[in-house]
Amino acid sequence: MNEIKRKIWEHPWGYSEGLIVASGIALTGFVLQQVLGNIDPVSFGFPINKIIGAIFIISIVVLYFLLKQSKIIRWLSSGYSTISAICVLLVFTIIMGIIPQFSDSSMVNELPQDVFNLFGLYQTTTSWIFILLSFYLLTILGFTILRRTQRKQTWRDIGFYLNHAGLFIAFLAGILGSADLQKLNMRVSEGNVEWRALNNNNEIVELPIAIQLDTFIIEEYPPTLALIDNRTGKMLPVKKPEIYHYDEKNTKFTLVDKTIEILQYYPSAAILKDSQNIGVFEFYKEGATSVLFIRVTGKDQSNPVQGWVSCGSFLFPNNVLYIDENTSAVMPKLDVKRYQSEVTVFTKNGDTKRQSIEVNKPMTVEGWKIYQLSYDTTKGKYSDISIFELVHDPWQWAVYIGIFMLLGGAIFLFVAGPKKRE
Repeated sequence: MNEIKRKIWEHPWGYSEGLIVASGIALTGFVLQQVLGNIDPVSFGFPINKIIGAIFIISIVVLYFLLKQSKIIRWLSSGYSTISAICVLLVFTIIMGIIPQFSDSSMVNELPQDVFNLFGLYQTTTSWIFILLSFYLLTILGFTILRRTQRKQTWRDIGFYLNHAGLFIAFLAGILGSADLQKLNMRVSEGNVEWRALNNNNEIVELPIAIQLDTFIIEEYPPTLALIDNRTGKMLPVKKPEIYHYDEKNTKFTLVDKTIEILQYYPSAAILKDSQNIGVFEFYKEGATSVLFIRVTGKDQSNPVQGWVSCGSFLFPNNVLYIDENTSAVMPKLDVKRYQSEVTVFTKNGDTKRQSIEVNKPMTVEGWKIYQLSYDTTKGKYSDISIFELVHDPWQWAVYIGIFMLLGGAIFLFVAGPKKRE
């Protein structure tokens, strides 16, 4: 007996139709991408994003209750459309994780002119393809939630509503809130107060808060030593470089095939040199550098070489010890262990708040998160400038609510367990 296969677009619709619809929406986004270019989030900031969100939610509710008996609405609230939409959106999400993303709108003209740029994939989250697919998935999610409300409710539905409503809130708030998200950079010199910052377009933005940098502190790791190839400048051995970390209890060690002994160590010193002579003395002022006096002996234990090695600073030059025609001993720049800013923040209300800001230890003031971003790297530990990143995300609370609902739904499903069947 010949089996009659269901034709595409013949009810009930399945995954084939779902993939066609999702691909059609992606194609529509591609056309809009060519005509209008990437979406500028700033153009959809408050209150436009709130109006769009309200219209979107109201439209879903009205359409569902007007057309809930329609085959299209029932299909849009089924697993066929959901899985198909997720698969197509997942493809773009994977691409976003592979291709470099450029959030700075000022770099649009510098993006590579290739097929990825044609699809807006260097700025995926603001491309028409991604936004249309996201709203399509949110529409499916909204219809699915409303359809569930029409059936007989049980206590097990709690997990369903927490998961689906949480995802809807977090996803929608994340999309709409990106227009109001502000990320600014601020440079503050020690002892001064700053209330202006720069956005991604290097435009000056005046803030409702001001930051005073009281003290900037940097702690560095002890100096290190390495051997380099004079011709290439690469550390030896090339495949797995060996590095010595200074330890006052271990001042004699081996690097590659050389025996090295540390004879003197100045953590704060000045190094002066000309074409023939080098002078080193202790120096406890700004610009001081770390200096090691070492003796290097080869395998044959003959003709040891000794001299000063330094990483230098913004004030004094670095110094390399030439061992032979192939090898030299160097001190790489000292790695930073930690750096922090002691700040006082002033608000328009006249309030003040003092706190230490470190990497991964931000400060929160009136909805602004202040992160320690960088410092004046040319001066190293003597930097008197601290660079902060200030982030203001007024939609963050909504995203967090959605995430906590998702977590609550997951916990509920775990505790409740699968439904038992007789």
